[in-house]
Amino acid sequence: MKVADMIRRGVWAPLVTLFFLTAGCGDLFDIQNPGEILDEDLNDPNLIPVLIVGLSSDVSDFADTQAFDVARLTDELAGSGSYADTGPFRVGWADQDYVAPVWEQAHEARWMAELHIARIESVLEAGEFATSPYVARAYVFEGIAHRALGENYCQVVYSTPEEFSGLQPRTVAFQKAVTAFTNAMSFGDEFDEAAHAGLASVYAALGEWTQAVQHANQVSDDFVFDIFYDQIDNNNVMFVETHNRHEMSAYNTYAASVSPDFDPRAPITNCELGGCPNDVGADGVTPHWRQEKYDAYGTEIPGLSGKEARLIEAEAALRSNDLPGFTTAINQLRAIWNLDPIDQPASVGALEYPNAYDDGWSILDGERMLSLWIEGRRLWDLHRWDHPFLNGGTVVWDGEPRRDSCMPVPAAECRVNPNFTCQEAAAGTIDG
Repeated sequence: MKVADMIRRGVWAPLVTLFFLTAGCGDLFDIQNPGEILDEDLNDPNLIPVLIVGLSSDVSDFADTQAFDVARLTDELAGSGSYADTGPFRVGWADQDYVAPVWEQAHEARWMAELHIARIESVLEAGEFATSPYVARAYVFEGIAHRALGENYCQVVYSTPEEFSGLQPRTVAFQKAVTAFTNAMSFGDEFDEAAHAGLASVYAALGEWTQAVQHANQVSDDFVFDIFYDQIDNNNVMFVETHNRHEMSAYNTYAASVSPDFDPRAPITNCELGGCPNDVGADGVTPHWRQEKYDAYGTEIPGLSGKEARLIEAEAALRSNDLPGFTTAINQLRAIWNLDPIDQPASVGALEYPNAYDDGWSILDGERMLSLWIEGRRLWDLHRWDHPFLNGGTVVWDGEPRRDSCMPVPAAECRVNPNFTCQEAAAGTIDG
């Protein structure tokens, strides 16, 4: 089993538990007050796997929340519950008081990645550090965290003594992600494909399509870098909020219009036909159509993938008016799910709402939405495309005349950061 697989599958967890239970001498129950684990106690090469398992959990902390928030803010799912944030989210208002969780957890993850990498460098010999798969994986996690901040927030803040601590354009987050993913490729080849997939996505975000395609070409169709969840320790909130609770519903969504017979990428149960604890949402009104993509507490969320690489190739071709290249990439994507190929569209066309799926851009919109459905990526697509859904688009509840396409810097940040005001933090993008 590869080191990466041992980390992903939690093989190290029981080994570490056994290590601590058997370490030392005497009866463990004789200890009266062991106190905190000292920071220097972590400077042990044998504990490096433990650090990276913890970092994996840090990423898991925000990835499912990101998917939950983005689904309700966009056209992926209808907010059908009674949480305080569901009300504004479902009409397209990213309230500054409700957008802190992803911000805080993604910053924690990227910060912990930086700390762990520095610690590992301090405890390993130079040759061991330079080829450590643990370091490579940490850089991949760091890149995913920076990307999450760039894709979801109108502005970003990186506050350290060495760098500007005021409001910054979201491109800063993408550039930091480029650095992290590039660094991952310097530590052996075990995480090269993950790094290429990450670079493809952030170069596309920066509008550097030549480089995006070069990296996408290095990613195989079946590649997936998963973000992991567990039934006991860190469960997937997307499952909890749609199966245990009915806080959001696929009712009246594009995904519901093609599920389940036409497209397996959006598995949905119509609870009005039975088979669910309730047939309406927690709001008591919205019909509950339950997503089945995440059907257990421990269902994984794709973080990097070959399917997104094909979508990037398709979009680059479409932007170059290359309809044959676009069609080839889309059909390669659809083959992953054994879906029938599409015919080459007659024109490049334009984005539409509702989606007619009848030209290049409409096809790309539908394919990207279904392929990355409820993975936390849709808000960024709506923003960067200036999607027509943003102009008052409705799922179940009438949308604001202009829906928010990004989240403001949270009130939790601006209230304690002296470098800007909450009014400035809520002003929207500063990079256009």
